[in-house]
Amino acid sequence: MAFERISDNLESLNENIRSFAESSAEYYKLDLFNKTMKGATSAVKGAVIAFFFLFALLFLSIAVSVLLSVWIDVPSSGFFIVGGIYLLLGLFIVFFGNSVITKPMLEKASEKFFNETKKPERKKTEAVIVDPVAKEEIVIKKDEEI
Repeated sequence: MAFERISDNLESLNENIRSFAESSAEYYKLDLFNKTMKGATSAVKGAVIAFFFLFALLFLSIAVSVLLSVWIDVPSSGFFIVGGIYLLLGLFIVFFGNSVITKPMLEKASEKFFNETKKPERKKTEAVIVDPVAKEEIVIKKDEEI
């Protein structure tokens, strides 16, 4: 009789472990899909915005070039001046842009990827257990009895 209870408990434990493993795998699969889709939609949105800004920059550059050419009275001078400004900007980005561009992008991307929602700081006297079935945190204080 005791052997049957132990056997039943072991079977139940085995089923619970399998269920936990399957639900954990599904959770991580959905979490990966969620983060991948957020990244993909952000990339597409950024590409569309960049496309329109580049066209606006192109037409504004042509307008400034023509304006400078008319102002200086030399037909091609405005285009050379605007081209030189872009060349200087490009060289500045090549030499100094790594720290200016990479660091903020890396911080923002890692914040979104690793800390999707910031959780409140816990006291050292508190322990946090995550219930995999209910997907909620259970906070146990050091003074409480289990």
